[in-house]
Amino acid sequence: MHLQQNDLVALVSPAGQLSDPQIIVSAQKLLKKWGLRSYVGRYALNRNGHFAGNDQQRLEDFQAALDHPEVKLIWALRGGYGSIRIVDELDFTKFKKQPKLVAGFSDITIIHQKIQKLGFESLHAFMPVQLKNKIPQMVVKQTKNALFGRPVSYSFNKHPQNTSFNVVKGTVTGGNLATLYSLLGTGLAPDTHHKILFIEDVSEPLYAIDRMMIALKKAGKLQDLKALLVGQFTQIPPNTPGFGQSLYEIILTHTQGKYPIIFDAPIGHVTQNYPLIFGRELILTQDNSNVYLHQPASNHHEK
Repeated sequence: MHLQQNDLVALVSPAGQLSDPQIIVSAQKLLKKWGLRSYVGRYALNRNGHFAGNDQQRLEDFQAALDHPEVKLIWALRGGYGSIRIVDELDFTKFKKQPKLVAGFSDITIIHQKIQKLGFESLHAFMPVQLKNKIPQMVVKQTKNALFGRPVSYSFNKHPQNTSFNVVKGTVTGGNLATLYSLLGTGLAPDTHHKILFIEDVSEPLYAIDRMMIALKKAGKLQDLKALLVGQFTQIPPNTPGFGQSLYEIILTHTQGKYPIIFDAPIGHVTQNYPLIFGRELILTQDNSNVYLHQPASNHHEK
């Protein structure tokens, strides 16, 4: 499941509203540069309170993209909040017969988990809303590799609190921590059994991160992981008084060294937001100074 030249991309807004139409212009320019065609969802620029149009409009746009016989990629223009309000109404009948990639992150974790339940891959990747900032060229290159079925490989500095390991292999799943937490007790709660779990978040205080990690632990979601890959936790508001533990200490406390923990992966609410293909094998290695991530090419990739 990957793109080829001249494939069609649907740009949709399943959650929060777009404040700047220029985002769409930038996205279509990039897609054209990649040799892809694109269209914009009918309601992508609508506004209804917090949302990009009302629930029915956002549902219609996403459903149309799922059902469109030529669409090979559905790219969420932004996240925010709102996917949870439409996900149960989406009909994946045609998608299952003709799978396509869905790309995005943050609130799009909801849709990633739905697709995981159906047994298909999806792409955790930067969204067009981030194009207003200068996205590093290597991030763009690796995202294109992921979309076109080529291997995805990148590295980052090893954090001093990483646990020791040589090689970890496993299917990767996960997404935004607060969103995963909101799915506990529902049919969309992540299946983490013998998988590499990835988490990231933005604007969450340490006490909330602690609460969410405890909830995942109590729900058995941290029990038998292959590894925990921790992305960027940004804009953490100050605790008054201080919480007493750092982000790293909170996570280590609730995982108790049962499996490798890898901190500070360059993935999340940052311009250096590298791709992860959920539902595909991820291979992690580290040396004295770096961590290396690798995902193999799509099974049906044609060079």
